[in-house]
Amino acid sequence: MEPVYEVLSPWAKVDQSLLRGLSPRLDSLDGKTIGMFGDIMDLSIYMLQAVEKEMKKMWPGARFTYLQYHKETVRIEKDPQFQPVFDKWACGCDAILAFYGSVPSSSLYLGYNAAYIEKKGIPTVMAVSKRTFPAAERGLKAFGVPGLRIVLFDMPPGRIFNTGSAEEIEKDMEGRIGSFVKELSDALTKPLDAEEKTPSIKSQHYAESVYTGTAREISRLFYQNGWTNGQPIEMPTGKAVEEMVQGSGLPADYVVAKIPPMMGCATVEKIAVNAVMAGCLPTYMPVLIAAVKGAMDPCLVLEGWTCSQSTWGPVLTVSGKVADDIGLNTDDNFLSPYYKANAAIGRAFGYILMNIGGIRPGIEDMSELGHEFRLGYCIGDSPRNNPWGPLHTDFGLAKEDSALTLFWSQEHHAHAGNSVQDFLKWLCTLTPYGWDPGAMLVFSPGAAKLFADAGWTRQRILHYIVEYDRHPASEVMLDWLKGNSHLPEVELPEVMTHSTRVFWSSRHMFGVVGGGHAGAMMAVFAGGGDHGGPSVTKIELPENWEELVEKYKEIKPSYIEY
Repeated sequence: MEPVYEVLSPWAKVDQSLLRGLSPRLDSLDGKTIGMFGDIMDLSIYMLQAVEKEMKKMWPGARFTYLQYHKETVRIEKDPQFQPVFDKWACGCDAILAFYGSVPSSSLYLGYNAAYIEKKGIPTVMAVSKRTFPAAERGLKAFGVPGLRIVLFDMPPGRIFNTGSAEEIEKDMEGRIGSFVKELSDALTKPLDAEEKTPSIKSQHYAESVYTGTAREISRLFYQNGWTNGQPIEMPTGKAVEEMVQGSGLPADYVVAKIPPMMGCATVEKIAVNAVMAGCLPTYMPVLIAAVKGAMDPCLVLEGWTCSQSTWGPVLTVSGKVADDIGLNTDDNFLSPYYKANAAIGRAFGYILMNIGGIRPGIEDMSELGHEFRLGYCIGDSPRNNPWGPLHTDFGLAKEDSALTLFWSQEHHAHAGNSVQDFLKWLCTLTPYGWDPGAMLVFSPGAAKLFADAGWTRQRILHYIVEYDRHPASEVMLDWLKGNSHLPEVELPEVMTHSTRVFWSSRHMFGVVGGGHAGAMMAVFAGGGDHGGPSVTKIELPENWEELVEKYKEIKPSYIEY
């Protein structure tokens, strides 16, 4: 007979104290000032202008005022330059239309900002596409305004990336603009119902429940609840979770962070539950806690990746003594998930994003293609074969420290070479997808030695790539960059036969060393960039760290001969 387990839930609680109802609606729009608030895309302003023309037919006495926010993944209340400008503008509005949720990440942030507006007592209505509605709704719920009214409107697919002119946008809306504006007007004037006045959210019993069943039954139930990717899990019993918590040196109820977009409370215990499920050892807990802290680093903008339409996946890199202490492989096959620390830490971080951050495929995670790293990927920066010292020293930490570097990768390229010039030639042919891209350069010990012996530092290599990896200006989507507020800080060419940088700067680039000694190889994980990062977080160790390392050091593979 199979044993029956009593297990804890990986799902996080959320703070319901911010929950509030909607502001009273207007009785009429005549004589009222309607704020037309646009996000980063010029598309939003052009749509609002078309709405104004039609709305004046229905409400000839209405007045309109415009403001555009040129940052995609920033909350107004976290922007000390823009917030006072916005607050002053909003004070003159009787109601506000917030446009336009065309892609998931910007829709989520439009929801964040619309919640901020509504909480100021100004009746607010959002317009988003049908596809991005779940992300917009999630943004509203995250900051306590789940009932804010949303009107759906789908623009042609090509318009969300190439905005076109105001005339073209207006033409795209012809034939539908009348019904769209009526819905917007109704959303601003229709009286509130009971739920809108006093909203509620679903019970948190999922986070508090204890589940009972066999290992197979629990694994299936957790998958059906959307808490795993269907792989069998280790049972997060009370005893197993308590043992995992001890690896942190922190109280079980200590809140490390609130992870968006659900804003789930990442207590040490909830991190431990997800770690147990993934097969972690207690010695991995300091790494996971650093990963959660790193995910919240303002330089990273987590939702810009987890809720993006693009295709990204997280890479966790452990540098310093801890990499050896916990058994991360940094030698042959160091990019492969053969070892427990590499495989389990990455998987646990993926579960943390799912179950504490509330990331669900097709709802919050709207990636068009997805990425194999979405369930997490962890590697180690070699403590022994690195001529430049640990990765984290490039970010101001001491050599004696250990750290967790978090980066969002998209593309993987590899190259074998026999000289510095050969590698530089290859590196300067990279053209990663996206704007303001970043890159994680991976050096085998042989490749690192080639560069170091020739006097090259990591920073010199990065600066060289920035300067000499170029492509023709005619290949840059200048209209798209302008129309979506993504112009680089560097000057772009005016003449299309001139070249321009592929990497606008080195601030989203770094180098890792690891692998075997067969020759000299490099890999590049390209991605990162516009939304920030990488984040580098010091790993804080419990007082009994050496005892923990000793206790779990023998849990490692011993391969049979055949």
